[in-house]
Amino acid sequence: MATKTLKMSTCFVGVFCLYLLLAVPAVCASEKPVELKFAITEGTKAARTIHGHQPWADALEKAGKGSIKVSVFPSGSLVSPKQMYDATIYGLADISCISIGHYPGRFPLTESLSFPGSGIANPKMAAEIIMAMYEKYPEMQKEFDAIKPLFFFGFAPMSIASVEKPVRSWNDLKSLRLRINHKGSADYLKTAGVSPAFIAPPDIFLNLQKGIIDGSVMGWFGHHAFGATKLAKYFTEVPSVPGPFFAYIMNKRKFESLSEAQKAAVMSVSGAKGAELLAASGEKEIEVATKSIKEDPEKEIIQLTAEEESRWAQKATDSQQNVIKKMEERGLPIRQFIQDVKDMVAEKK
Repeated sequence: MATKTLKMSTCFVGVFCLYLLLAVPAVCASEKPVELKFAITEGTKAARTIHGHQPWADALEKAGKGSIKVSVFPSGSLVSPKQMYDATIYGLADISCISIGHYPGRFPLTESLSFPGSGIANPKMAAEIIMAMYEKYPEMQKEFDAIKPLFFFGFAPMSIASVEKPVRSWNDLKSLRLRINHKGSADYLKTAGVSPAFIAPPDIFLNLQKGIIDGSVMGWFGHHAFGATKLAKYFTEVPSVPGPFFAYIMNKRKFESLSEAQKAAVMSVSGAKGAELLAASGEKEIEVATKSIKEDPEKEIIQLTAEEESRWAQKATDSQQNVIKKMEERGLPIRQFIQDVKDMVAEKK
């Protein structure tokens, strides 16, 4: 009798163990990964999407080991570029890549990185400097209290794409209607007689095509991604015109709702690692954009003479004094901030 009972018990244990082996994977398989809605301005074929945004999203999914799914919404399809920051605060987007220049006055210290004449020369330098300044200045960190900052990056050099009139000197700017990326650049170029227009990137092509604007001031990737390289004939590299800066941001509640492992996955592809990835993307963007221009005999890349560069740089210094004074009146450490940027530029060069 005891032997029979033992056999039955053994059989029961075996069946129960088999049930566990079959049931546990079924439960795990039924758990859906957390979806993160990622809003970007660029289209799917843009160099920044191909070499930056999408690889970052893929890296996050890999780091999440199947527990995270990133749904990328390109071309402002989830929310318009100028609404991405607020949309991320309120959760319409879980993650977004915002352009600081789209929010004049909202991030004053961060925005000052785009002051004319900073001398930031390439995407790698831009990313390293903005990350360092964010780490150093609590005042800059406070500007992003409403969301979870993941990392920052920037772009350089900038250039002026013009449809009909080449820009070879400061005087050539007079009476041009140019799309501008940043208020500081607008104030600066207005002193040369430029009529600035603040136009969202996806609308640049149509405005150029209709002749509403004469040209656009952007980085090389922007000219390529938003169609200026198809319409403009002349591209003038301008070291004194500031490049745009960007932030990868995340909704705070969404981040806090993640498991500890998922949070670790997000941060593992953010910070310096994320900035490095987007900086490398920036270098690739320059290569892609300039290649199509150089191969077209009807287009020209213009380099300013040393004399003209010096002239533009001095105009840049003159243009920002009133802005600096106003920021000091608000209690912001702007002069030290600018000096730190200049020191870092000099060190990296």
